[in-house]
Amino acid sequence: MSLLPSRKNTIHICAILAVILIPMMFVRPDERLTLTLYLFKSVMSVAMIAVFYINYLWLVPRMIEKGNRERFVVINVALIIFMAIIIMIFRHYEIRYMTTELSWKPPHNTEITISFRTLMMLRDGFNLLLSSLLALSLRMTQHAQRQIQLSQEAEVAKREAELRGLRFQLSPHFLLNSLNNIYALTAISTERAQEAIIQLSQLLRHMLYDSQEQMVSLKQECDFIQSYIELMRLRLPANVKVKINISIPPDDTTTVAPLLFISLVENAFKHGVSATEPSFIHISVTSTDNDSGEYPDREGRIVRCHVANSNFPKTDADRSGHGIGLVQVQQRLNATYQGHYRWTYGVDKTDGMYHSEITLW
Repeated sequence: MSLLPSRKNTIHICAILAVILIPMMFVRPDERLTLTLYLFKSVMSVAMIAVFYINYLWLVPRMIEKGNRERFVVINVALIIFMAIIIMIFRHYEIRYMTTELSWKPPHNTEITISFRTLMMLRDGFNLLLSSLLALSLRMTQHAQRQIQLSQEAEVAKREAELRGLRFQLSPHFLLNSLNNIYALTAISTERAQEAIIQLSQLLRHMLYDSQEQMVSLKQECDFIQSYIELMRLRLPANVKVKINISIPPDDTTTVAPLLFISLVENAFKHGVSATEPSFIHISVTSTDNDSGEYPDREGRIVRCHVANSNFPKTDADRSGHGIGLVQVQQRLNATYQGHYRWTYGVDKTDGMYHSEITLW
């Protein structure tokens, strides 16, 4: 627990000290300070504190923060004039007390006395105005900070809601593709279809539990990708060659957004496989130190997921998957890794292969 006072308590403490100490500022060296004289001179500080708290607790929250500035100014002008009159009345009794009880002799020149009282009223009005402006400044600063905090909290809540929505969209999308694969296997081999169901149950366990976390370990995600590839191998023809390279140090503690890379892998199996022509899919996931200096302003490890496949684009008539997977990849990268990722994809003209690579740091 912090021993330092909160901001509100600090304001109250300063107000109490002001009531106690400000009267001392108006005591002349030649005056004999008595309790009654101290109370008379406290009127000014009490009036300043009253103006401050009326503005701080009522006028600014109810008017300035709600846009009613004209009414705020009118009420403050009336309040300052009223307080200045009250102070002037008390100052009149203060002078009478000083002349009768303390034998103080005021100036006999009437013009000087009037000028003196006029200057005092102007000074009192200025001090009250400063109290009002101080309350306005403090309250508006707190209001601005509160709005910034609410905006940040709203942004965080929005981002979390978007991520949850994307994960809920991704799970049915992936499940639909997997069920299509198993359906195709039932026409080929019941035994292989049963193996596929076991593989799918393992994948669903990851999707139902691990993927609901905001981040999962890179090893968990790679195990999920490998299980998915094994599931896909069950229905691939012999002309399709699949290579996978997972290079993660045993002590690696890197975490990634769950189900982030699977859409790239799905896309490779969708567009990189032909039933008649030689096809290949190369999948690589690596985690390396940032020793190459490629990202000199970054610390930690660099994660790369690179997928390359032969290119057999689907026709417009083939709507399997509906193309929502890669759209979700972009949305999730923007939501989770804004400014900390690079995603390149497209057909390489030199080898004719389709390459998709996500780099995270």
